[in-house]
Amino acid sequence: MIQKRKSMMAKWISSLGAVFICVLAILGCSGNSQYSTSVEADFAAYGIKGTINGQNVLLDLSGLGNCVTTIENMVLEVSAKGASISPDPRIARDYSQPVQFNLTAPDGTNVTYSVKVIGAKCMQTQGSNTNPTPVLTTNCSAPAYPSTGYSLVFKGCDANNQVLYYAKDECVRDNTTGLIWQGQTGPNTGSRANNLYKTNFDSTTSLQMTDASSNYITPSQSDIDVDTNSLGFRNNINAAQLCGFGNWRLPTKDELLGLVKPSEFPTIDATWFVNATSGVYWTSTSYDGFPHLSWTVSFYDGVASDQGRGDNAGNGSGLVRLVRFSP
Repeated sequence: MIQKRKSMMAKWISSLGAVFICVLAILGCSGNSQYSTSVEADFAAYGIKGTINGQNVLLDLSGLGNCVTTIENMVLEVSAKGASISPDPRIARDYSQPVQFNLTAPDGTNVTYSVKVIGAKCMQTQGSNTNPTPVLTTNCSAPAYPSTGYSLVFKGCDANNQVLYYAKDECVRDNTTGLIWQGQTGPNTGSRANNLYKTNFDSTTSLQMTDASSNYITPSQSDIDVDTNSLGFRNNINAAQLCGFGNWRLPTKDELLGLVKPSEFPTIDATWFVNATSGVYWTSTSYDGFPHLSWTVSFYDGVASDQGRGDNAGNGSGLVRLVRFSP
């Protein structure tokens, strides 16, 4: 009888141990989710999504075939569902070598992805805008810019080794200063239309915005990032790589005054700055002591003056013409 009880006890302990092991296994499986080695994310550029293999991302842009990529100076679109990303993929950088991004999810999961970019074949188009004919470009030498006046900006070359330039409503180079200026299109023709007035908020800690009661308040980051604000517009132009570059910025007061041509109306060289208007344009120069004001330049009379940056209803009173430096 004693022997039988010992045998039954042994079987019971064995069964209990098996159950305990199963419970540990279940708990272990569910508990490991917080130690995941991945953070769900998408990496893309120019509408093309990258392929993720483990922690390596391959972004193949070779099928674009329209010469829009400059992988030495481009931005990425990264969707990480609440995860913080470092460095900021919206800032243009060199992708000729793999670039590492550190993603930290809200639960603390931390993963580093290595992004490799394959550039596009350089193609241009001939024919009409509605029926373009792609032509593979070849290498050609960009002609030297003169030291004065304005010039078209070098774009590339066609299959016959002929030099191509960006249109005046895309960008124009000031040869005296080396600055390349963003062009404008006609009214109601897209993001660079010459009748799109914007706000000019650039800080979430300064009292730059007015509310419905005309009190001064601080803008939110969304107020800054929206396309109807100067910096949100700048970010979108950089993401689109206007004229092949992603480092456009708002000009200073002195830089914008350098475009004034008093003998014309509007007071700017209309031969080069097509679709120009006599409107007021924002600068990046703050009006000292008054954070809600910013310097502007009017191409009605060519004079710089202060202007209210805008209100919380998104009403803006200035146009935007971005600039970048060309060595």
